[in-house]
Amino acid sequence: MPREPPTLAELQGLTEEMGRAAAELASLEIQLGRLDEAGVILEGLAIANPHDPAPWAMLALLERRRGRMMAAGLCAEIAARLCPADRQVRLVQAEVHLVFPEQRGRARSALAALAGGDDPVAARARALLAALGGSPA
Repeated sequence: MPREPPTLAELQGLTEEMGRAAAELASLEIQLGRLDEAGVILEGLAIANPHDPAPWAMLALLERRRGRMMAAGLCAEIAARLCPADRQVRLVQAEVHLVFPEQRGRARSALAALAGGDDPVAARARALLAALGGSPA
């Protein structure tokens, strides 16, 4: 089986540590309301390493905040395909699905599946279910 070509991150020597630092900067930019700046950082991370679900998940949340629901859905879907077992990615996908009335049932099911446990993902899933009028697990 042929090896995949190297990512831009590999070619440029972008380490995981540098990627995490850039993602933290993007998160701070979002908190400060500088969505365009955060978008540039996250798009750069997604382009540099398209196999990493984290920037795609963050882009999904950013695009939802910007009101670009189709872009949010696409980014969430990419993140979920890259890492379907990641609870944070599944939470982001469920949150994006809540925006679309035809996908709310799917979102509720995903949130219910995530609601068990003590981690922040479970707590957020329970809060969303309670806000939706469902019983948190």
